[in-house]
Amino acid sequence: MDWIATHATQMLAAGFAVMAAVHLAGIRLVPKAAGRYPQGFRKVTGVLYGLAAALLAFAPTHLAGLAVAAFALFLSATTLLHHRQYGYAAPVIVTLFALIPVSLASSV
Repeated sequence: MDWIATHATQMLAAGFAVMAAVHLAGIRLVPKAAGRYPQGFRKVTGVLYGLAAALLAFAPTHLAGLAVAAFALFLSATTLLHHRQYGYAAPVIVTLFALIPVSLASSV
């Protein structure tokens, strides 16, 4: 069971690394929503995703990485819901809830 948690955590780390790169590179996935957010919003989100990816990549810091990932996803989801972008918030919320079994498997 330990290898499942390790592989799931590594896949999460890779996903967060990709999203950090997308946010920090300034690629606009939702061009019409670009004016709604503050100038540095993508950079802050990208740094949080990058920190989560870095912490998730190493075994001793899995739980800290999961905490940072949950925090970043929660902030992203609430921001998207506040701006009534429900279609974009749904995958973020699903990813947030996907952290629960990974965190339970990692803590055992």
